[in-house]
Parts: sequence; structure tokens; C-alpha cells
Amino acid sequence: MGELDAIGVSSELIIITTKGDKIQNLSFDKIEGKGFFTKEIEDHLLDDKIDIAIHSHKDLETESPPGLSISGVSYREDPAELLLIRKESVDRTLDLEFKKGAVVGTSSARRKAQINSLRPDITLKDIRGNVPTRIKKLRDGQFDAIMLAKAGVNRLNLDVSDLYAVRVDERKFIPAPAQGVLAYQCREDDSEMHSIITQMADEGMAHLVKIERAILNKFGGGCHKPIGAYAHPAEGGYKVRVTYAQDWEDTPRRVSFVAKDSEEARIKFEALQNKSLPTSVFISRDLSDESFLKRQCQLTGVRLEDQPLIKVKSLEFELPESFDCVFFSSRNSVREFFRQSPISVSSGVTMAAFGESTAKELSHFVNEIAFIGSGSDSALVAQNFKEFLGNRSVLFPISEQSLRTIQSSLDLAQVKEVICYSTTAELSKIEPVDCYVFTSPSNVESFFTAGNSIGKSKVIAIGPSTEKALKKHNIDSLSANIPDETELWTLIAS
Repeated sequence: MGELDAIGVSSELIIITTKGDKIQNLSFDKIEGKGFFTKEIEDHLLDDKIDIAIHSHKDLETESPPGLSISGVSYREDPAELLLIRKESVDRTLDLEFKKGAVVGTSSARRKAQINSLRPDITLKDIRGNVPTRIKKLRDGQFDAIMLAKAGVNRLNLDVSDLYAVRVDERKFIPAPAQGVLAYQCREDDSEMHSIITQMADEGMAHLVKIERAILNKFGGGCHKPIGAYAHPAEGGYKVRVTYAQDWEDTPRRVSFVAKDSEEARIKFEALQNKSLPTSVFISRDLSDESFLKRQCQLTGVRLEDQPLIKVKSLEFELPESFDCVFFSSRNSVREFFRQSPISVSSGVTMAAFGESTAKELSHFVNEIAFIGSGSDSALVAQNFKEFLGNRSVLFPISEQSLRTIQSSLDLAQVKEVICYSTTAELSKIEPVDCYVFTSPSNVESFFTAGNSIGKSKVIAIGPSTEKALKKHNIDSLSANIPDETELWTLIAS
């Protein structure tokens, strides 16, 4: 209503209860028929009882009923998922940050499929009701965690400070097509309402939403299927990430590509659907038994070789007398720092980490991490960390080969370092594979020093620094936008 007031249009708000609101004892995929969150609202439009319908765009079928049209869309609220976890059920060392064997509430097939692929150890349990009702059920102890659209919590301005909240990166956990966007619907022949909607619509977002919903349309257009699609501006058009499966219990396929518009997105997605996975993959690090990437390879029959091409050597160091913050740039820096200095850092010292994998490793040693730099863009992380740090001092546990990217953005008077490890090449001959995944520049150098070659295989870099190291050897690679195994698997499968 605020949008209408802003353009001088008076309005009355009418609340309409839909089938999806009334039926609380079934999960979405068990409710018969389409449009179970929209049909009653659309009937009111067709019967001239209302003039404009405002929907959560992700609830809409891809085709409007005869006589109705989507005349515009809103800006996008945060598209990510929000995990709300009871504080006694938190385990920061694990993916998605809830404890082993947790009971997690969601009735969305898309969310179930992705949670199940990331954390097969947990129990999924259907949950229904509006957002406050779901949060109350969590507080009452019916669940250890629930997953919601962050947009809904934001728009309702709810206080969830008594719960542990995790915003899950939308590039890792793919949202529903058009998640976070409102759709403005009116009658096709109502030119006055079309004109009003046009004044408050976001044309750029409409183009992006059209790309995401072109993917949904390939699967019949329903919002109850295990399909996620997320697009954002990128060089060459829009980067589109898709996850899909026939049923939520199936292993979902993940792919990504760049497209200029919805038609190109449809064509590229169709091509990837018909593309076979590589038969063999090499990655230059050890993967744990809980590894998402290892599990996906096992489930899809892809032969995986996980072998680090560098060896970590501990180096003795002495801590400086004082520092306000400690910034860890890798899992090795965490392990080597705490292996040699099992100190309890004073409560006044804050902890910071570059990336979720580093943060998870750090969570084995500390209870709270004040700053986590997300994404693989080290320059952006450096800028964000600089703002977080202010004029305080920071200690960097580093290797002898550190590129010092974060340090270079700070005032040198703020920076303290301890060199706690070095890396040396492990010269190994690697059997040829269909796809190579490199996880650091030093692993790249070790690979080629040992006399290995790439041939015509696909090559993936975990980030820009590794991509540059490969470029020195005239190797073009795909670069992960986030240093996460879900992103690496998406690039492998695309």
C-alpha cells in the first residue's frame, strides 16, 4: 500500500485466505491442484471483487489464468534462505550449522532436496503455517531448526534474536525462482490498473525474474516441485544457477551458465540437461567422509581422486604482546596456529575468517566468529574486513608463501603477523581425468612441476588467485564464485 500511496493512489487492503493457508496437515507436494496459494485471490480478481492482487511471485504458476496478467514486479528483497536454529542445536563445525541428527522443518520439496543432499544425517519434518506460526513451533521444541525465505522474515520485521540465525548464501542453496519478489496482477482488460502498476514496477527485476521462471516453465510451472533457479548480473549477461530433481528424495542435479535473456537461458539449460557428467575428477585436496563433493561423486558414479599436491610444515612462532583481532585466511592457518599455540585468547579479541570452510575449521577452537568474508573475491573481502576492523590491530597467522592480499588493504601500523607454516611441493604423477579441480596456486605449481599436463580436460579453479596461477601455464579455467564444494560440483556438472 505504501507503493500506491507514493504515487498518489488511495487503496484498501483485503486479506484473502487460500487453500494453501487452510490445509495445514499436508506437505505442499501432497496438495492436489495448482495455484494453491493463489487461486482464491485470482478468483476475486476475475469476479471484480479486487483490482490488484499482490502475490509472492514464487507461489505463482508460470502461466496466468485466462483474463489475468502480471503487469509488473517489485524490487527483490533478500533472496536467500534463512535457517533458524535453537541455540542448543547449533554446531558451527557442520554444514548448515545444526547438530548431527537434527530435526529440520520445511514443507518445500526444493528445500528438502537440497538439505538432504548437504546433510543426509538429519530428519526432515513437514511444517505448515504462516511465518510467525512456524517460528513458534520451533521455539516450542517441535524442531531443532526450520528453513524460511529470509525475505518473509525481513518484510515482517520479526525479532528472532533468541534463535541462532544463518543466512545461507543463495549461490550455495538455490532459492525458488523469483524468491523475494512480489508480483502485481490485474485483469488483462483493465488499462487503468496496468498504468498504475507500471508506475511502481521494477523493469530490471522483471527481466531477471523472467529468466528464472523460464527454467521453472520447463518442469510444468508449479511451485511445489524440487526446482531452484537463481540469476544475477554477471559479465556477458546473467549468471544462472539451477538445481532440479524429479522428487525431493532424489539426488538433485546442479548446473550453472551465463545467459543474456530467458530464451538463451532455456536453450542453455536444455543443453546441460542432456549433457553427461565427467567420468573422472581430480581435486588437489583431501576430502573428508562428510564431504558434499565426495558424496555427489559416489552417488553419480563419478570416479574421484582427492590428493593434495603440497605438504604443510609447521613453523615455530611467538605471539606478539597484544592484538585486537585474529584473521584466518585458510584452514591450514587455523590448524597450525592452534596446534602450536593452544592459548585461550582473551575475551576482548575477536575472530575473523575468509570463507565458510575456514570459519568451520575455526569453530572447532572458538565459540564465536565476528567476521566471515564470503565469496572468492579477496579484494571485496579485504574492503569489508577493513570496514569491520576500524582502527583496531589484527594478527594474521600465515604461511611463508602468503600473498598478503587482506593485509595490503590495511594501514601497516594495524597489521601483525606470525608465520606458522610453510608449504612444499609433493611431486606426484596424476592419472589423466576428465576434470581437474585446483584448490590453491601452490597446488597448481606442484602439479606442473611434477610434469603433469591437462590436455583437453575441463579445469576448475577455486578462486581468482588459483585461476591466475593456471593462466601462467596457459590454462583457461572456470573459477568458482564462492569457495564451496557445492559451487565446485556445480561447475563440474555444467
